[in-house]
Amino acid sequence: MSIIPANVDLTAIEADLAGDHVAAPADITPRLTSVVSEAKDKGHDMYFVVLSESQPKFTYFRDIATALQEETGGTVVVFGPGTVGSASDDFSRVQLEQAQDNLSTSNPPVAAQQLLDRMTDQPQVPWTVVTILLVLVVALGAVAARLLGRRRTGAAAPSAPTETASVASVPGNTGGSGSAPDDGEQDRSNR
Repeated sequence: MSIIPANVDLTAIEADLAGDHVAAPADITPRLTSVVSEAKDKGHDMYFVVLSESQPKFTYFRDIATALQEETGGTVVVFGPGTVGSASDDFSRVQLEQAQDNLSTSNPPVAAQQLLDRMTDQPQVPWTVVTILLVLVVALGAVAARLLGRRRTGAAAPSAPTETASVASVPGNTGGSGSAPDDGEQDRSNR
């Protein structure tokens, strides 16, 4: 559930973003628009918002970014005093969180450049392929375990009847209650 603080005018911010993808103080806007241009050259649609007021919770900045991103698409990054929030339909939440670690949030243009560099330099993990491969490995392991289990059961079962048959076929054994012939008797009967 998103919480947009009362002191944040989303409509005004959206209008400001419409032109150059930046809603920030005039003195840093040109440097942020150059990061927007670089992102566009790399195939990414990015929007940067700089808010001067802090919020009671740092998660509000992500909520603001999410609300704006639903209207603009692309990637929205909202900078606040000492924090940053982001939302994207281009980058995963994991990529955004990793890129946001140890940012220079006191200098939004530098932080914006760091974010772009980190997100575009990260190797893209094909999670669908990884998931399919893991499922295949588990399935093959289950089949292999089943086959090995059957082999062990099959190898153990025939050995018991073979021993019984060899005792019953000893020459001179009449199957009665007498004792089995000793080695000497067995040798004489084989001659």
